[in-house]
Amino acid sequence: MIVTFYSYKGGVGRSFCLANVAVQLARWGNRVLCVDFDLDAPGLHEYFKPYLGGRQVEAGLVEVVSGETHWTRAAIDVDVPEAEFLTLLAAGRMNAGYADRAQTLSWPDLFANQDLGWRFEKIRAEWEENFDYVLIDSRTGITDIGGICTAQLPDVLVLCVAPNLQNLAGALEVAERAAQARDRLPYDRSGLLYLPVVSRFDGKEEYERARSWRTKLAEEFAPLYVSWLPSDQGDDQAELGLVERTTVPYLPYWSFGEEIAVVDERSGSPDSVSYYMDNIAALLAHRLSDADVLVSNRDTYVSAARERGRRETGQGFSYDVLVHGTSEEAVELTTELIEFGVRAVRGRLAELSMVRHFVIVDPPARASAGIQEILDQVQLDPGRLVMVVGDAPKQLSSAHPIAGSAVDVVTAVPAQDMGPHWEGVLVFTAHVLKSRGDLIAAHALAGRALEAAQTPIRATLLRAELAKDLGRVEEAETDLNRVLSLSVSNSFEAQRAHRLLGEIYRDGDDLASAVDHFRAALQAGGSDREQALVHRELARMELREGNTERAVDHLGTARGHAAGDIVLEAQLAFELGSMLLDQGDFDAAGRQLVDAVEWNTLSLDDQVTALRQLAYLESVAGRQHGAEDYLRRAHDLAVRPVDKIDIVIELGRLQRDAFGVDQAIRELSSVRMTLDPGNLIGEARLAETLGNLHFDNDDPESARSAFVEALEIFRRLGDRAGEVRALIGLVSVFRVTDPIQAAQASGDARRLLTRLRGPEADLLRRQLDAVKPK
Repeated sequence: MIVTFYSYKGGVGRSFCLANVAVQLARWGNRVLCVDFDLDAPGLHEYFKPYLGGRQVEAGLVEVVSGETHWTRAAIDVDVPEAEFLTLLAAGRMNAGYADRAQTLSWPDLFANQDLGWRFEKIRAEWEENFDYVLIDSRTGITDIGGICTAQLPDVLVLCVAPNLQNLAGALEVAERAAQARDRLPYDRSGLLYLPVVSRFDGKEEYERARSWRTKLAEEFAPLYVSWLPSDQGDDQAELGLVERTTVPYLPYWSFGEEIAVVDERSGSPDSVSYYMDNIAALLAHRLSDADVLVSNRDTYVSAARERGRRETGQGFSYDVLVHGTSEEAVELTTELIEFGVRAVRGRLAELSMVRHFVIVDPPARASAGIQEILDQVQLDPGRLVMVVGDAPKQLSSAHPIAGSAVDVVTAVPAQDMGPHWEGVLVFTAHVLKSRGDLIAAHALAGRALEAAQTPIRATLLRAELAKDLGRVEEAETDLNRVLSLSVSNSFEAQRAHRLLGEIYRDGDDLASAVDHFRAALQAGGSDREQALVHRELARMELREGNTERAVDHLGTARGHAAGDIVLEAQLAFELGSMLLDQGDFDAAGRQLVDAVEWNTLSLDDQVTALRQLAYLESVAGRQHGAEDYLRRAHDLAVRPVDKIDIVIELGRLQRDAFGVDQAIRELSSVRMTLDPGNLIGEARLAETLGNLHFDNDDPESARSAFVEALEIFRRLGDRAGEVRALIGLVSVFRVTDPIQAAQASGDARRLLTRLRGPEADLLRRQLDAVKPK
């Protein structure tokens, strides 16, 4: 394929785009030639100069056109990392005489008297024979030699356009001229294809204007897309989606010098230039076919292009799974499989012979030629599996039915003969099952990973961890000791195995062995995350022994190792803050808890608890507004009704301290009026709190009424501790006005306390003793 990169005006990044696309195509295993046809302002060679190994460009297109040399002698290999077949045909020999040599070329004379058109046809044929892709850097504007680059030579004309009317109108005019010139050629040519590329587009600062321009560009480019963009996909904004995929963002870093972004920049982020260079390269690799997939499932499209370019020489299947189907479910399944590490591709993007197994999503009721082709492939190789998602027609009666998730696919595929990477796929899938709480299925899959592994350290470690979680302690211990025997002493695997063994011995009350393994884990080095987890376990052991200061030291060390892991660091900050709060070091506790909350990665329960702790610290410091703010944030996050009520009660106490008891009573009474009738625990807790507030406000009758309501609801709920608290409130009310009722309430409370155990029961006994009737 011969591709010309053209721009109506300079400064739009045409050469930059060509150089990056060329490198990616070469990295994908293609033979690529770059030709600098911008003879008036040559510069393509500057991008490749660092990769020429000190060699100078001795000849180029000027010397080829003048007849001084053949193009094969002028072309020079470019040694970009991972790009094995990349060649440059520069504009010419870059010395003081270049401009004179270029300007002496008389293009009309060369065409009229020296048969330059035929010579370029011969060169074109030789380029097609020797290269998979020839990328031509055309000069700007409308020129005498422009027709060679835009009409005679290319199969595809890439129109590089900056987002302004001059560039847009000029590029569209050149496209029309190229089509007309193509029709007049005396050579047999298929229709010219056009690929518009928007460059130097800054859509971050002026979002609305950027959106408006994208819409305008999509409308203007629609006639250029019509010959190759599928029109039967039910997407009325396909052109807009394609514009978004082929719009290269303006990043100031790449505006300095001549550097190749794809060499230094990862392409996974839509905020990078390389991401869009991959898109353009993929379109060319697919010959502009199936562009709708680029819009709907970009990663699959690029992955398929990358694989298509790599020549398979006895390396087995290029893909593990092909997903056949056009539905959203098929797109999502393909994306999910790729995330799992499966080499997956969605239909039409790969030769069926390149695929190991197949998943057919929502097959049609009638027989399908595409499905039959898959079945024919499987018939030639019985080791290949066909899975079906949805109702299977008669045509697929022998297919394996699955529910339709990546986990289902991986679980169904036989592990044998899938290659070394399949252990990683199975381990990842087992981790997914573990995160969903399906430990038994995860454990079974880890066992299958052992079968697929050549050195089964990762799979054995995971199976041990799952066995531990399932309570199969002896099995876990055996696997962990096997990991230690297979791995080097300072590896991550050894470190993790020692930590898990330490936890097993700790839970078995063999504290000496637990400490030995935790210390061995620290000595093993390995990952900072594992170091942090070990220090956390040591902190918990020290706390268990009453050594609070040592526990704090371990948690502080753990935080240092967890730097960068915001989930773990937040958990450690929360634990450390809670511990410091219990010690009475309020300033240090506040700093840790603020860090934990601001990362916003704690579980909801921990986040709510941390916010309530911060509210307490603010109230102790006399900062009313800060305490209220933290409590309101906690209330917004809390899910359980009991937590929400407790926070409301804490807010009521703050209101009492700041504005008096009457204000607190009004606030809580208002909340009580809005409660869901089914929220009995909320009713009881609020009634109890209002009883205490009325008692503090010297309103014994209202207090008695509230405590009686609370007592009745707590009895309905079977909450004995709640009943005792309500009875203690009634004892407080009656101890002066009605000693007989006070004694009766006190006796009822003591009878209930005989059924309660633990710290809460001890606290309630002390409270009851404090209000003993006179």
